[in-house]
Amino acid sequence: MSRSRPSLRLLGLAATLLAAGAAHGATAWVADTAASRLGFTGTLAGGSFDGRFHRFEPDIVFDPSDLAGSRFRVTVETGSADTQDADRDAILKGPEFFAVERWPAARFEATRFVTVGDGRYEARGRLTIREVTRDVALPFSFKPSVDGRTATLSGGTGIRRLDFGVGQGEWRDTEWVGDEVTIRFDLLLQRK
Repeated sequence: MSRSRPSLRLLGLAATLLAAGAAHGATAWVADTAASRLGFTGTLAGGSFDGRFHRFEPDIVFDPSDLAGSRFRVTVETGSADTQDADRDAILKGPEFFAVERWPAARFEATRFVTVGDGRYEARGRLTIREVTRDVALPFSFKPSVDGRTATLSGGTGIRRLDFGVGQGEWRDTEWVGDEVTIRFDLLLQRK
């Protein structure tokens, strides 16, 4: 009898640990924003230009084995847009484009994740710019390190700026500024 008590205790402890692990859910990650990039590409006068946002806050909980328990919430300070051209940056921040004084942030929140291939996924969610919200599908790859302590999250998608009211007045004309904008991100994540 005395031999079975330690075994029962060990079984009870193992069951408790397994239950705690199952309840824990998907892994929370912290983005190293200094080593990460959130960029965009647009067209101006027929030529392409690249830009990036220097300030953004990702809230990422992701586990390929627990897509239902995963989440992406990203807030972007639109006033941090940088295209390496001071005049263009001032116009982007102004009332015709991002209108940062009135709407200082854009937001993306995933509502669902699906697997599309080996290490490749799609976050389906809602993107809000200038308080206009649209459904967006965001393809991405997730590559954890061997020890699972870090990971890279990379992807991107295309949007139409006019769907979000980005480009008012004369800037609605797509002959000068293209409607299509490509968003691209490469995030370095650390396990929380």
